[in-house]
Amino acid sequence: MKYQISILAVIAIVLISASAGALISRSVSTTGEPDWFDIEVDAANGTNSYTLIEVDEGDNNEERVVTEIFHVFEFSAINPAGAVTWDFGDGNSGMGYEVNHSYEEPGTYMVMATSIDSSEVQTSALWVVVDLKAFVESDNMECECAPTAKDTVIDITPLTNGDEISGFVRVEHDGSSESCSLRNPLQECHLRVIIQKTSNGEVISNDVLFDENFRTNEVVIDFELTELDLEDGQGVQIRLETDQLRDWHKPYTEWSMNAPI
Repeated sequence: MKYQISILAVIAIVLISASAGALISRSVSTTGEPDWFDIEVDAANGTNSYTLIEVDEGDNNEERVVTEIFHVFEFSAINPAGAVTWDFGDGNSGMGYEVNHSYEEPGTYMVMATSIDSSEVQTSALWVVVDLKAFVESDNMECECAPTAKDTVIDITPLTNGDEISGFVRVEHDGSSESCSLRNPLQECHLRVIIQKTSNGEVISNDVLFDENFRTNEVVIDFELTELDLEDGQGVQIRLETDQLRDWHKPYTEWSMNAPI
């Protein structure tokens, strides 16, 4: 793919690198001699991490401890003609020959740099991809009594630029009642996993992923969400339910979101 930009008699030829998914712009003068203004990044892909731990001190009023780590991209300008300004593609900007930047939201971003001196303006651009790994450790499923014995809701934040999420939910027996492995067939442990789409906080669809009794102390349910096609104000959450009041299940949820290249 090629783009032509004519700025003060400078023609920028844009090349796409298929191997790294990076878009690189090289400036060439009208005489055909390269001006060699490029930009580079230490890695074209980065992964943010999100961890949420619910801490219950016995009063069912959980404290939510959130840890977010944003990948730091290191950008450099090669042979700039003058001062360099950066547009990181997320509404933020910077200045300098070497700059660092992190993205709060996963997605694919085009980074553009402009070098300006008294005689010419040069531009260069590349793509970076930000993925996400997330982990939630929920407190034990809480007693709601109606319509189910206990439940827990885990919020899944979808990509702003993408629609694929994959992960798993793991629940393990955690409580004073007898373990799931020791129960008789009439008192087996139970779990229901529901993928819910929400709109402005209200549930608008339910997709039951798992609804079974079991006699093991740990159950793992994989999920993969594709073609979400969410509109503004819509989201996704996972609802865990049990119909057994005596069931004490501690949920762990892990998922990843890979931005399209």
